[in-house]
Amino acid sequence: MALPAWAAMHASCTGAPATQEALVVMQGSPATILADVTDARNPRPICTITGPWTAQLVTQTTISWSATQGNGSTSGDSVIGFLDLFTGNSTAAANWTGGAFMDGLHAWSPDRGSLAYVTSDTSAVNLHLLSGGGDRVVATLGAVPGRGANPNEDDAYLSFSSDGAYFAFVQTFSSSGDHLQVRHTQDGSLAYSQALGTMATWGSIGSVLYFRQPVSSVVSLWDPSGVVTQAIGQQLAWIRPHADPGDDNIAFTVRDSAGTPHVWLYGHGGRSGGQLPNVRSAPVWLNTTSFFYVEEAPCGSTCGIGPATQADGKTFTYDTGQQAETASRISQVLGAWPRAGQT
Repeated sequence: MALPAWAAMHASCTGAPATQEALVVMQGSPATILADVTDARNPRPICTITGPWTAQLVTQTTISWSATQGNGSTSGDSVIGFLDLFTGNSTAAANWTGGAFMDGLHAWSPDRGSLAYVTSDTSAVNLHLLSGGGDRVVATLGAVPGRGANPNEDDAYLSFSSDGAYFAFVQTFSSSGDHLQVRHTQDGSLAYSQALGTMATWGSIGSVLYFRQPVSSVVSLWDPSGVVTQAIGQQLAWIRPHADPGDDNIAFTVRDSAGTPHVWLYGHGGRSGGQLPNVRSAPVWLNTTSFFYVEEAPCGSTCGIGPATQADGKTFTYDTGQQAETASRISQVLGAWPRAGQT
């Protein structure tokens, strides 16, 4: 399927693929870089990616992104693009008419054999599963109403389990339909759902989904047995948790009663981890042992409607083996390879 020119992305590569990679933006530059992050403290550029869209890393050598000519009030052409960074070959994985909120949210299975994606316009939100069996709408939810968002409670998450057997769509925005859905990758049929859910992540191993409900500090766990249990004994209203690529750790943010953020680790079924020092937020894994996160500081009169602390531009990497952080030249992480299930 040809990719329209308006939706294109391009890459210029000067290095070779690495065993640990991440899509990053470096301090002082707007460019997206594919970097070797085997040593997370010293990322080495491999490719520079250009284009107006936000990419995600699919495999060691490929990226995908969503692009649209629509907007919240007027539908337009939408597409999911796919680019081999080293050959320059690009294709459209899917196209439709949309452009409203969550339009183009998508995720690939670990083996890249299945693509789950969201189409959204003023009438509905549709969840698709694209695989060898074709492109199917597996769920239809109500359109997203116009409203503000609470970054501590609102989220939109679409991802496959590390074993590829399930995919989860968890979001707080649609006007109707269950906000948490777990579906079988084989045919898109429903494995589990509940009306409310937010801040979800698959674990590093198997098919274990962690989540909580909005305005709740109970972290729950679903597994294929169908039983939902409390995952963490402590009351933690976690924010945007992320599982590492295979060592069974989850990093996440918790804001205390004063709104000050702290990064926590939950590892190996609760046998390791805890709150890390300093005022930090937004952890994202770079490899199995290191994650990126940002410093926050009091923002005073410039806070606006946000919390009393906000990112101050300083960033760090944290090494779980050394239990130490290092100042980073990275300003943003868009994704890493391998992901859970690809190790």
